[in-house]
Amino acid sequence: MTVHNECRAAAPLPCVPLLSTPSSKQDGTLKSYVPKNPPHIPSILVRCIQEIELRGMMEQGLYRVNGSEKIVKELREKMLRPRGCPNLRKIEDMTVLTGVVKNFLLNLNDPLLTSSLSEEFKRASEEENLNYVYSAVAKLPFENCHTLAFLLIHLQKVVDSPPCKMTIHSIARIFGPTLVASQPMTDMGTAMRENKRCIKVIEQLLSLPQSYWYNMLTPSEEPGSPSMLSEDQPGTPGTPEMLRVQPGIYQAPTPNTKDTTFAQRMFGSKKRTYFPRPYVTETP
Repeated sequence: MTVHNECRAAAPLPCVPLLSTPSSKQDGTLKSYVPKNPPHIPSILVRCIQEIELRGMMEQGLYRVNGSEKIVKELREKMLRPRGCPNLRKIEDMTVLTGVVKNFLLNLNDPLLTSSLSEEFKRASEEENLNYVYSAVAKLPFENCHTLAFLLIHLQKVVDSPPCKMTIHSIARIFGPTLVASQPMTDMGTAMRENKRCIKVIEQLLSLPQSYWYNMLTPSEEPGSPSMLSEDQPGTPGTPEMLRVQPGIYQAPTPNTKDTTFAQRMFGSKKRTYFPRPYVTETP
């Protein structure tokens, strides 16, 4: 799909196949809910988010207002069944769909940013060092990386929608404690400090250019392709090697292997394109 640069923010999410949720081994880990082929994003999130973007972007307080806990739980269980999926068009209350998104992420055995990397993300946000941020993102498992990118692209659109009246901080307050693992709470003071650290992590990730997250879901066929490089975001990685060093802008980590790019490791082959590019920079 080709759009003008000024229309880029309104472009739809990258195409993600609506595959059925795996019928076996749903053990509460993110990996047990994602398809075998990329993008590794749970079907339940894809369906809910696409429906929210279709009908809910004019809702004030999107994600801040909670839906009926009973209805949210019932819909979540139906969507996780191996056969079929409820018709989400019949769900008029957007708080139910946003509730399913939050409930699914909250009930994962390990948070989306993983317990092992939570401290690294927190330190990166506290030091406000993009090097550490990109390094932490690069260490995420593929399914976590894909799901995080898909979710943040959506949440950035919520922030950019005036009718929603949701700021980066308000979104981060909702998703911070859900996506980032917290240290054991010994007292109220510790709990408050940990909560603030989690919020700051999500604020920082939401502040990254949207094209950075699109690159996570849109591998190019040839290393070094400039097709995804944003003209208005010169510091945004724009190639399959999205984490290569950009001199003078930031020092993002380079993949450790000599002959395999980050995109090849993530998607298997540089000769295959799994998704249509959401935009190109050249216009006639």
